[in-house]
Amino acid sequence: MKAVVGLGNPGVRYRRTRHNVGFMLVDELSSRYGVKFKGGKGEYMIGISEKLDTAFVKPLTFMNNSGSAVKDFVKRYDVNMEDLLVVYDDLDLLLGRFKFKQDGSGGTHNGMRSIIDRLNTDSFPRLKIGIDVDGRRENGSSVDYVLSNFSRTEKLKFQELLPEATDAVECFITQGLEKAMNTYNQRQ
Repeated sequence: MKAVVGLGNPGVRYRRTRHNVGFMLVDELSSRYGVKFKGGKGEYMIGISEKLDTAFVKPLTFMNNSGSAVKDFVKRYDVNMEDLLVVYDDLDLLLGRFKFKQDGSGGTHNGMRSIIDRLNTDSFPRLKIGIDVDGRRENGSSVDYVLSNFSRTEKLKFQELLPEATDAVECFITQGLEKAMNTYNQRQ
């Protein structure tokens, strides 16, 4: 089984924030396949697509502790690291861009650092979705920025990106990371 983990924070307060683009993408993917989320046996929501043999996962631990939910899920469902795709927001990419990576550090992203720490490896695929707008994040607190909602214009730009980013995740699921990287990282 493959797994697509979208990172975000649970609750209405955070639903439309920049930090929740991982949740938003996983919601879009589950909507395409008619998959409903339900509570998992751990601190996460899960939906399983039989057609794709893939689980869609949303940790409920809040961003900074995502690793505990991901570790529990990976262990419970015996997911291989190469079959685990983590989708998250990236302050170093402009809004409207996304990029696959095969491995690497979590950088300044606390959710990714938590996952790497709990899994004891940084060797798993990830999809970084840009949330920076013309360097705006540099003008204040990164925490305030990622926990704020998109402006109306930014929301429209993200909604334009969402179908293609979802297609890219489908490519990862059906054709593998290398094909997804070669196809979608090139367009950036």
